[in-house]
Amino acid sequence: MHRKIPKFAYEEVADRLESLIEKEVFQVGDRLPSVRSLREQYGISISTALQVYHRLERKGLVEPREKSGYFVQFSRRRHSWLRENSNPDLVARPVTIAEIVTEVRDSAAREGLVNLSSPMPPPELLPAAHLHTAMLQTIRQFKPDYLRYPMDQGDERLQRQIAILSARWGGTVSEEDIVVTHGCMEAISLCLQAVAKPGDTIITESPTFYGFLQTIQHMDMKVLELPTNPVTGICLDKLETALGRRKVAACLLVNSFNNPLGSCMPQKEKKELVQLLGRYEVPLIEDDIYGDLYQGEHRPRPAKYYDRKGLVLHCSSFSKTLAPGMRIGWVLPGRYRERIIRIKYMQSIAANHFLQRVIAQYLETNRYERHLKKLRHALSVQMMQTLKAIQHYFPEQVCSTCPQGGMTLWLQLPPKVDSYLLYQAALKQDIHLTPGLVFSTQKDTYRNYLRLSYAEPWNSAKEQAIAWIGQYLKKPH
Repeated sequence: MHRKIPKFAYEEVADRLESLIEKEVFQVGDRLPSVRSLREQYGISISTALQVYHRLERKGLVEPREKSGYFVQFSRRRHSWLRENSNPDLVARPVTIAEIVTEVRDSAAREGLVNLSSPMPPPELLPAAHLHTAMLQTIRQFKPDYLRYPMDQGDERLQRQIAILSARWGGTVSEEDIVVTHGCMEAISLCLQAVAKPGDTIITESPTFYGFLQTIQHMDMKVLELPTNPVTGICLDKLETALGRRKVAACLLVNSFNNPLGSCMPQKEKKELVQLLGRYEVPLIEDDIYGDLYQGEHRPRPAKYYDRKGLVLHCSSFSKTLAPGMRIGWVLPGRYRERIIRIKYMQSIAANHFLQRVIAQYLETNRYERHLKKLRHALSVQMMQTLKAIQHYFPEQVCSTCPQGGMTLWLQLPPKVDSYLLYQAALKQDIHLTPGLVFSTQKDTYRNYLRLSYAEPWNSAKEQAIAWIGQYLKKPH
């Protein structure tokens, strides 16, 4: 099992102060303890106390004032949060969003855009040098071997490392349980093919990731979107009602840090979800790609942890945490293992052998956990900076989610704002956004919603982009 990376003293003290700001013990405008007071109170050095305030300053929570000390600048309690459940119409319908999704995705390829749309870490947040070393080591050590076809289920060294990583969420996974795929989306596609056929109904959250909807559309299946809470995920009472009223082939859910909502289902409800689906013998395709990007103390356990019947098909990838361009993912397919291996062999034989070996080589150095810690901190800082800018520049009636992980914020805009028209106007200003209508089969339901990504480091261009959006939203519509 990978050991937990201990916190430095400045991190522990900064977390305590952040908690006090969050609880409004220290309110916006309050002066915080001096550097010397912090040193005496927590038994730390002056340099460590300065690191504490530097960490909070980077998050946008405090600001230094010359000869006066540090003051609280931002509190999430003052923000307008989105708390109500979504309200889709509970009708199973075919998906028809491929054309507009293609338009939005193609426009992102233009050079020079301010990226507020893509939930993907940029190279500066990834261990590029260590991956490069792993590539050279793979070439030197396994010259003839990586040129061969790999086993269709995956490279054994990588499977072993994925099995080791699963221990962090309590998994007892063997190498044979793992099928390596071309990223998480291939894993999702294989799972849908294994458990459903054209015309079948797939239950999803509402809103849900447009990539899921595109895949379901390609397979000529239907989607039934269910009400979803922006904090706790899909509403289990509505799910139970739906299962009792109609035949459902599978559920396709992101239980930990849903894209776009950022919701994370509590552990008790994940267990209830697995038990509920078990009673109806309905498979759960679980996308856990954001599970490692938590902001709290512990990684949330996936629904797979509670699976006793082999009905949970657990999918993930290194695309959001390590190497997006390598497209290496995996699935723990439960009782559908043989079916998925057969489908994968017919469609692509196996994932890239060389890249599997490179990632395995990197993971064997035990650097991954330390990298994840740095990445999680960077994303936490970037989220806070984005929320602070939203609070400063956007009209008060704008509500947003407050995720505890992942890379995206979901915003409810004023009722008369059409986020597709906003997307088009922003594109003319070299700003790329993702309008809400691509996250549902029911286009009008999320017409005045917007997804913002905070995956990219904060800079003046991003702040100017947020400021421009705020000006747009304040205009009469």
